[in-house]
Amino acid sequence: MNQKVVCSKCGGRGILIDTDPTKPAIRCSCYQQRVASHTHLGIPPRYQSATLDNFWTWWTSEHPEAELLSQLDLANQLLMNPMSRGTLKNGLDLKLEHILQKSGYQPSNQGLGNAKNIRYALQPSGYDQLTGWASQGKSISDFWWISGAPQSGRSTLAAAALKARIARTSESGLFVSIRTFSQELKDVYYDIRSFKNTDFQSERALMEPLMEAAVLVIDDFDRLDNDIRLARAFAQLLDYRYAESKPTLLTATQGPRKVLQSEQSPMIKLGDESLLRRLEQSQRVECQPTLKSLITLIAST
Repeated sequence: MNQKVVCSKCGGRGILIDTDPTKPAIRCSCYQQRVASHTHLGIPPRYQSATLDNFWTWWTSEHPEAELLSQLDLANQLLMNPMSRGTLKNGLDLKLEHILQKSGYQPSNQGLGNAKNIRYALQPSGYDQLTGWASQGKSISDFWWISGAPQSGRSTLAAAALKARIARTSESGLFVSIRTFSQELKDVYYDIRSFKNTDFQSERALMEPLMEAAVLVIDDFDRLDNDIRLARAFAQLLDYRYAESKPTLLTATQGPRKVLQSEQSPMIKLGDESLLRRLEQSQRVECQPTLKSLITLIAST
């Protein structure tokens, strides 16, 4: 039987208690290693088996080919009709043309047209950039923002990208659910609704693993608890990671501006335009087929 190795600095507690009672307890350096080895980078069980390959398999099953061919037909009709094409602003016509060309689309007089490679219409917007960053180190970005409706696969994709990146680089990584972590952080503030901070951890001690992880996923960022103290803590975290050029992946149902400027968001109380600009400049991934996103955008303008 293997003998359990106990950290010599903290005795296996995961925290270091100073002999000076006026100083707060802090996380031991062994904590990050335990997170990686025992909780699979902190990834919840639902997403622990996620890989980029099985994400793509699931994605293709969720978006049938016939549906994409129908949208390619619609895109072709919009371009072929001079009146409808004249309404396509901001380069939307060129984007549709690009997808039709890349897909090898050919219209048909009988039923749906044909496409040699439907992947270009099917994949999420920004998907190639994210997978290239994770698997091959092609892109460089401080922030990735993965948005999509509930059950759209955004958390699964974030977990898969994190695992692929860590497998390639052997960096440290961490996946954090903001709802769970928010409650842990509120316990530091002696929130009487759920006091579980029995180790009397400081805010700095709880935030340290998030600060030090080479790659961090913050899942469901738009569900941050409506507490100005939490908003301030996460703003400081993102500022630190930006300054240190540590990649951070955030998932949410909507884009940065709608999330950060929502009346329900505690971030709006900070009035931090600098943080907003940084997050708006994130590499964006939208968990919706690229062609469907364009057609939805056209319909809304």
